[in-house]
Amino acid sequence: MSQITGGQRRPQHITQHEQPEGRPSPIYSHNPHEGGEFPLLVLDVERQVCTPSNEGFRVLHWHEEVQFIRVLQGVIQTRIYEEEIEVHAGDCLFINRMVPHKTIEKEDCRYHSFIIPEQMLAFFPGSIMEKRDVKSFLCHPGFTHFLIKKSEPAHEPVLNALKALDDLYFSPLEKTKPHYEYRLSTALVSLWLSFISILPPLPAAAPSREHLRIRKLLTYLHSNYQEELSVESIAAAAHISKTECLRCFRRYVGESPYQYLIKYRLHMSEAFLKDTELSVTKIASETGFASASSYIRYFRKWYGCTPKEYRSKQKGGS
Repeated sequence: MSQITGGQRRPQHITQHEQPEGRPSPIYSHNPHEGGEFPLLVLDVERQVCTPSNEGFRVLHWHEEVQFIRVLQGVIQTRIYEEEIEVHAGDCLFINRMVPHKTIEKEDCRYHSFIIPEQMLAFFPGSIMEKRDVKSFLCHPGFTHFLIKKSEPAHEPVLNALKALDDLYFSPLEKTKPHYEYRLSTALVSLWLSFISILPPLPAAAPSREHLRIRKLLTYLHSNYQEELSVESIAAAAHISKTECLRCFRRYVGESPYQYLIKYRLHMSEAFLKDTELSVTKIASETGFASASSYIRYFRKWYGCTPKEYRSKQKGGS
């Protein structure tokens, strides 16, 4: 049996009181504004720094909301299932709800990501607009993403609507004017109408069996990343063989279960470094690494610094 531990010692289980506040294990990326008075989440990403910080940044994730990524400078690369999509400055990528994806910078770049709950597009629950103009697209099993390009004349209204939303959201002056949230809401709806107006007819499609399968595998791994895992135990979560599990990860994630698990553990350790005073040894144990030395070695490999140095930078140290 192939054990995936990051070493030999079985890691201790994390306890609820040791979990960084507001940072549950993200089976899907969490919108911190969910359930609030204005649940729009907007991320400003520049040179690999995400503001505000977000648990889904630079890792494979999915969320309940739809997403528009507007690239302002440079080039990003987004992986959606097995497809790699390049988005250049001036272009935009739409990603549907519950679609696993990961975005990285191919060049030094800046982009804005608008993460929009469906209720902000549907006017009110049960409306004809919700049924015909929102859910018919969001719940379509074959509609995962759409690239909006500045080189396509038909896409210009969408890009103009997105720019108007972007300008409104990031303008300090506009935020001081009356009815700011109402104007944002109308800009969101205008963007959505422009977007669905350029879409070609969506073909009838059943949910992809393999897409559901990789979601099950990732959900199991995200929920049990602190444990001593094996490829066999991950495969069992989706009732498939070890060979099929390895194939699914290679095809849809682009790396092996072991490689993904190590990166995910490192990602989860960031919250402990930023939000707690736990020792590096304790963080290593709580995130599934067999030893502090193993954790430090992997952290340095992927982040270019030690966990201690990373914590110091995050807290404004030299």
